[in-house]
Amino acid sequence: MAVAAAIVLVAAGVYGLRHANATVSPKPTSNLLSNGGPQAPEFTGISDWENSSPLTMHQLRGRVVLVDFWTYSCINCQRTFPFLQSWWHRYGGSGLVVVGVHSPEYEFEKNVSNVRQAIQRYHVDWPVAVDSQMATWNAYQNLYWPAEYLIDKTGVIRHTESGEGGYADTEAAIQLLLRDAGYAVHPSAGPSIDPGLTQDANLQTVELYGGHPDSIGNEQSYPPGQPFDFQDPGTISTGRHLANVIFYQGRWSINLPGEGEHAQHARASPPGQDYALINYRARRVYMVAATSGSPERVYLRLDGAELSQSDAGSDVRFDSSGRSYVDIDRSDNFSLINRTDFTRHELTVSPTGTGFELFSFTFGS
Repeated sequence: MAVAAAIVLVAAGVYGLRHANATVSPKPTSNLLSNGGPQAPEFTGISDWENSSPLTMHQLRGRVVLVDFWTYSCINCQRTFPFLQSWWHRYGGSGLVVVGVHSPEYEFEKNVSNVRQAIQRYHVDWPVAVDSQMATWNAYQNLYWPAEYLIDKTGVIRHTESGEGGYADTEAAIQLLLRDAGYAVHPSAGPSIDPGLTQDANLQTVELYGGHPDSIGNEQSYPPGQPFDFQDPGTISTGRHLANVIFYQGRWSINLPGEGEHAQHARASPPGQDYALINYRARRVYMVAATSGSPERVYLRLDGAELSQSDAGSDVRFDSSGRSYVDIDRSDNFSLINRTDFTRHELTVSPTGTGFELFSFTFGS
């Protein structure tokens, strides 16, 4: 669900609010910047720096700094990259420093090798501080992926944005702080990139977590962390399942929060025998998934039928029989569905091996 408020320095160490996909109406120019704010904390507990030698807030005094908290499997974060890329290239030579602080949501995102691969895959060209222990996240008392903190020449936080949206406001604030720091800034019409959000974002299905009890629709009592034979109580046809939860069929292990918060497929099975099903409302569907070993193939069906080419997300492939599938060959976010209609559908994800790990479904409109 879209969130319309930015959070500045609230309770530390809390993950519950997670992803924000905010759409924020433009503010009057006079209200873009706070008159004063807290001093920006130093980067702390950083295990690795990418695209840069180690940076400190102290050495960046005199520059304008945009600190972006992100984690690589977060689709909301990925949709901010074109804007960050634009600002980095447009203002990087005029006093702006963008620093991406990679603070992981999932265990596999703590792996520096995975982070490096994601930096290359998503063309993250600006400096990245790898915050695998969440130390800088906690120092900022941050709550959201993504979240932007805009810091002036004296090291004071002057503007914040949580989630997607607010791009024109952020760019205008960047320009104001650069001018105040004595840098020449050429007028800009603002970002021209489509943020990928519509008003329907307020009505779309919220993020569903593979290992969280609140996201699971099966009413059976299952032993956490142990293989269990789930029974899907419904028929695969639009509207036959409770909306906005995950139903499991077949043998799965559910790892609860604190134990990785994901579902792992627990046997070899033919396509369609075991699956995770969601009755969702959105135009686009993404899946955060991983494999515990070699690549795993998962097959997809929409409303009980094979996907059409026009419905398929960018990670979907088709075999010679016309069956749609995704190869889980990395620990990341995978694009499954990309439709033009904002209506309700049922999607099944059917793994064939024991290494498939389902972390979450996320949605876009």
